[in-house]
Amino acid sequence: MPIEVILPKVDMDMSHGKIADWHKGEGDAVIQGEALFDIETDKAAMEVESPGTGTLHYVTANQGDEVPIGQTVAWIFEEGEEIVSPDISKPLLETRQQEIDASPVDLPDSALKTNSHIKSGSIRATPLARNIAKRLGLDLKFVNGSGPRGRITRNDVEAKASILAISSGYNQSNNVCIETSAEKIVNNLGLAYTKIQVSKMRSVIASRLTESKRTIPHFYLTADIEIDALMKLRSQMNSVLEESSSRKISVNDLLIKACAASLTNVPETNVSWDGDSIVKYHDAHISVAVSVDGGLLTPVIRCAQSKDIQIISAEMADLANRARSSKLSSSECQGGSFSLSNLGMFGVKSFSAIINPPESMVLAVGQGKRQFIPDIDGKPKVATIMSVCLSCDHRVVDGALGAEWLKEFKLLLENPTSTLLN
Repeated sequence: MPIEVILPKVDMDMSHGKIADWHKGEGDAVIQGEALFDIETDKAAMEVESPGTGTLHYVTANQGDEVPIGQTVAWIFEEGEEIVSPDISKPLLETRQQEIDASPVDLPDSALKTNSHIKSGSIRATPLARNIAKRLGLDLKFVNGSGPRGRITRNDVEAKASILAISSGYNQSNNVCIETSAEKIVNNLGLAYTKIQVSKMRSVIASRLTESKRTIPHFYLTADIEIDALMKLRSQMNSVLEESSSRKISVNDLLIKACAASLTNVPETNVSWDGDSIVKYHDAHISVAVSVDGGLLTPVIRCAQSKDIQIISAEMADLANRARSSKLSSSECQGGSFSLSNLGMFGVKSFSAIINPPESMVLAVGQGKRQFIPDIDGKPKVATIMSVCLSCDHRVVDGALGAEWLKEFKLLLENPTSTLLN
């Protein structure tokens, strides 16, 4: 049997991928593991490797095509294998599709291998999801699936229905539908406007953050932190680094290190809620919000607790540069255990951030500003104060536990030691 080449799911939010370029063409010899084609997602471009060795035939997707995940885009015939159109196996595959759809349980990718040859327009969904969508009058083609190979689940349908209910302005108490469509309102009123197509990135951001606010019970802890000692330490470090023409350290670099150290010192907060279990991370993987054209990305500094500040600074600069030029891989934006979002450079005093699933906390950092505060004797003194807000997932981080983390973070910044340097 020929080996199917399918469009893989390389991003947890991915439903389609764009074929950016083929490295091999019809009739070319391919070797397992070599680059076969490039795909583009809303976050990055990446290579897809050949799943087998042989000759490439029946390429069904061309450069520039948008392809659903799980769709077969070509076949590889092994040496000596008869080159026969794969359509001859279509009835068997469609039968397998029906068998899988008859089961309400999402199967692992390995169980779906024989089901990867599907028509471009087909929709993979669990029977329960189909029933709920039918009851709600929701067209499944507008729902992104989060299950294996993009399969639509009950949660996907309910999440989409919830979004549509909010956007439609439906008032259940008196059965009145208030028109809240911006386009219809401005058209009715004759207002001037420009309609901008939603990008893939913005669509993913909207979907993920809506899901986060809808499903995660957020609570917020705020603190004011005196950072004069931290700024003095940074200035001393940069003076030494400047003499050796080394990269200077930013405040954000120090914040990343402090977040990692606080997670290490309060390990119960370095966790994620996973339904019937809690994932406890062994290392501090810090996701850092980076503004890019059309949205934002959160590249991850891995094992930040074990890296010195100069390594963190160099890695963060590299990740930010590649994020802005769309050269990050999907894996570099996943697997964080904690997020940091700093808007201080924009003059923002304070704000609260939305948790980035499946993480359980995100720290929002505002601008450090000089202001009068009382000293230990109650007399006024001038200090640089930075306001921070910690958003927590109450399912796994309780108030006292979040407060313990924030206390540790505040202590590290107000009394910076070698912990932030090594």
